[in-house]
Amino acid sequence: MRRYEILSHTADTGVAARGSSLAEAFENAAFGMFDLMFDLSAVSGGEECRVEAAAETRAELLVAWLSALLAEAEIRGLVFSRFVVEQMTEGSLRGTAAGTTVAGLELRGPPVKAVTYHDLAVEQVPGGWLVRVIFDV
Repeated sequence: MRRYEILSHTADTGVAARGSSLAEAFENAAFGMFDLMFDLSAVSGGEECRVEAAAETRAELLVAWLSALLAEAEIRGLVFSRFVVEQMTEGSLRGTAAGTTVAGLELRGPPVKAVTYHDLAVEQVPGGWLVRVIFDV
């Protein structure tokens, strides 16, 4: 199973990510978001940080998780390449992200400025979960 697929959008870009569990789908969406910007095959997961998010719905939790990852990456000057959702409840998520410094890495796509609610979806599908999210670039 591919971790994610790129979604075409008029002015922005997005990903559709799958997972056998909801946590895995969230992890794969995070991987897709950073992989759109940087080639993660060349990025190691050296520096780790904890990330927490809270929201009222699963879809809003996806936006909160991805937004928290973007903020941590920007604050720390990192590119994350490894994501682990350690605990997820209906309204909260706790996990870790690991990556390396952004210095010296070339962008392969436009930087993601924000995670949007446009066409946002979190769905249980045969064999697991599917999440779709559009990013403002």
